[in-house]
Parts: sequence; structure tokens; C-alpha cells
Amino acid sequence: MQVIFAFNGDPEDYVRSDAHLKVCRPKACPNCRKSRTLRALGYYSRWVSSSARRKTTLVSIRRFRCHACRLSTSMLPDFAQPYRLVATDTVEQYLGGSKCGEAVAAWADLLEVYQRRFDERLPWTTSVLSSSYGLVELPQAAVEVWCEICGYFGGARCLTLRLAGDVGVTVFGIYQCHHPAGRLPVHTTGVFPYGRAPPTLPHGHDNDLGTSPWLRSSATSVATTASSGEDTQM
Repeated sequence: MQVIFAFNGDPEDYVRSDAHLKVCRPKACPNCRKSRTLRALGYYSRWVSSSARRKTTLVSIRRFRCHACRLSTSMLPDFAQPYRLVATDTVEQYLGGSKCGEAVAAWADLLEVYQRRFDERLPWTTSVLSSSYGLVELPQAAVEVWCEICGYFGGARCLTLRLAGDVGVTVFGIYQCHHPAGRLPVHTTGVFPYGRAPPTLPHGHDNDLGTSPWLRSSATSVATTASSGEDTQM
């Protein structure tokens, strides 16, 4: 399972503040819904594009395991897209029609692929938005749809967080990690079991924690465990 949580900052802020050490466990397991069953399981690492230049940052993703159902849950900060290398803020800028800016120019090749994926899934996406959120009069053009739904949800970060958390989907695909085991996803004829993990690129990474219910205060000590490496990058 995967939970996307709000983080007030970019990947560099996340690493610099050691925010992965302050991520709180959900009160209930997202899979079996039982309370107080999640235990620390360590971390896995994945790359996220930086806000400038063709550079990536390696971030540690917090993991927990439910001692009731035995499934793990990863906690993904909202600056990262599930199974996508380019950061959410850069994706928002590009899909909104802006083709300028250092980050957009640096990742134009991948962003073009994201654009095609978004366009291909647009009829399905508008159907989900209509049935689940009552957005029934969306424009026809993809860029206008993107701008309107980002405006409705308060940005691409919140859009991704809400779609994944509420109905288990993203604008780019449907992933098994957003659905409890044994429960079929809604509004879909197919599920990607794992999706495509962000590639491990040979770019370096850089080392203000924002307000988030998923993050502990800096004064709170957090016990950490070594990652068992079971999860694919998400």
C-alpha cells in the first residue's frame, strides 16, 4: 500500500531536514483498516527530479508493516509522483501549458511522455472526476482540463493526493499499491500491478520542514530500522 502525504517543500528540503525520520505512521492500516497495527519497517530509496537543471535527488521513503495483515505501507511525500521521476511541481507547470523554465526544459523529453499519457487517459479521468467529485462540465482541451482540476483541488500535489487516497487512481494510471489487497479498483478495466519505477540515474543528490500531520516535530526522537528492500520504487 502507499499513502501520499502533504510536505511543504521540495525534495532537497526533505533530504536536508531529514524529514524521512519524522514521518508518522497512519492510525489504521490502509489495507485491512485495523487500528494501531502498523510497525516500523525502515525505508526504501527513490529518485525525484530537482527543481532546477537536469538533476535528481535521492529521497528515503518511510515504510511500515501491519502485524495483522502483514502488508507494508509506504509514505510518499506529495512532491513526488507515484512511479514517475519528474517532480509534481514540474509536471504541473508543463501540463498547464508552460514550456519555459529551467526544470521544464531539463526534463522536456520525459514530460512529453507524461503529456501523451495524460491525453490518452483524459476521457477516463474526466469520467472519474464527474462520478466521484461532481465535476461534470469540464473543458474539452487537455490543458484546460488540467488547469481546471488543479484549480479545483488546490494544485497538482493535492490533486494526486486526493485521487490516490479517495478513489485509488492517478491521472497517469491505476496502481495496485493504492488499493487494499483483494479489492477491485473502481472505474477501471485494468490495473498496473507495480507500475514503472523511476529509473535509478547516476545523478548526484543534495542534502524546513513544513507543517504536515504525517510529520513529527524535530524534537521527537524516532527509532529507525534498516530497510529490507522488499518494495519496488513507488
